[in-house]
Amino acid sequence: MISVAPMQSMAHLKMQTCPRRMHDFGPWDRKPFQDEWRDDDTCSFCGSLNPVTLMRRLEAGDVALTPTDKTYKLYVENQGGAQFKQTYRTDHDQSGDQTKWEWTTREVSQAKFYFQHLDEGQMARFVELFNQRKLKLKYPGYFYATPYFMSLGPVPSI
Repeated sequence: MISVAPMQSMAHLKMQTCPRRMHDFGPWDRKPFQDEWRDDDTCSFCGSLNPVTLMRRLEAGDVALTPTDKTYKLYVENQGGAQFKQTYRTDHDQSGDQTKWEWTTREVSQAKFYFQHLDEGQMARFVELFNQRKLKLKYPGYFYATPYFMSLGPVPSI
């Protein structure tokens, strides 16, 4: 039911390479280990929630997922667990000198998640949770843009 490109999970490490950095169009360097998992548990490049945290929260059942019109993204809403954190810049420095940037972190009830951060095992477990109907999907109640690693089709008879 799933087809995934093999990759090794590095979500437990502080330094990482954001898959979006390496594959999305933009003016940034495409060099490995330029990114990190910030203290707010998000990717320093794309802002995605850490996949280890996502999977832990899905297993606990204390989040709901809001599908999007993209095959690579969803929103994760807290439903009884710890609030998420979001770090953002509060300065107006335009020099590009990152030593002058000022940051603050706040608690939020929703986080974004990019599926590219899942490793193969996490993708398989996500599909299992979906097939077991353990994922709480918000409006419209289904993936109208199916995650790129899933294939929705007829359920095989037992």
